[in-house]
Amino acid sequence: MKNSLLILLMMVCFGSNAQIETDELAITLGVSAMPLFNDHNAAFDMSVRYYLTDQFSIGGNFYTSSPRFTHGFGFATDRTLINMYAISVPLQYEVINANKFSLGFGFSNGVLINVLRDRNETTPQDYWDSDTGIGTSWDVPLKLGTNTFYVVTPYAEASYKLLSLDRSEDLSLFLTGKAGYQNVLGSGSFSKAKDFTDYIISIGITIKGTTK
Repeated sequence: MKNSLLILLMMVCFGSNAQIETDELAITLGVSAMPLFNDHNAAFDMSVRYYLTDQFSIGGNFYTSSPRFTHGFGFATDRTLINMYAISVPLQYEVINANKFSLGFGFSNGVLINVLRDRNETTPQDYWDSDTGIGTSWDVPLKLGTNTFYVVTPYAEASYKLLSLDRSEDLSLFLTGKAGYQNVLGSGSFSKAKDFTDYIISIGITIKGTTK
């Protein structure tokens, strides 16, 4: 935690001396390998970052995955799944910010929510649209419990420019890779923080440009 606070202080100091470039946004969609007990599991990853300066950015990150298991985590079932949702706020400083290539370091902090479900039983879910008067219903696996953890992740991220989508609006497409270490804190009823603490890697496509 002390190292994360030191990184944040350094990033703010560097960012305060950087050239201002307002209204620039980066959106990344990708696939990540996230810690899961003694292994890693594929997850859908999405992040949005707004540049406060030409090198310092802040934003939001979300990843989700639904791994399946053949045991009940203490419940009377042999078929379960965990709906995993992680929401965090990344702070990033780019030490290299060239036209074709960028390299940044940062950290994110947020929450990891794990919802354990029983695949042997289902419960109905209903939705009613008052505007159209049409309702729909579907079955979802029965919810057994929810564990919530605090997550801090220092990371490094690199992006390589693939092509320009719109030169007049400075809109470009990048190939982005990220590697970090996910630190999970807290306790749960059917899982532990250490079950999700390990390295993470991800790869995706980034669209970056001005919002004007």
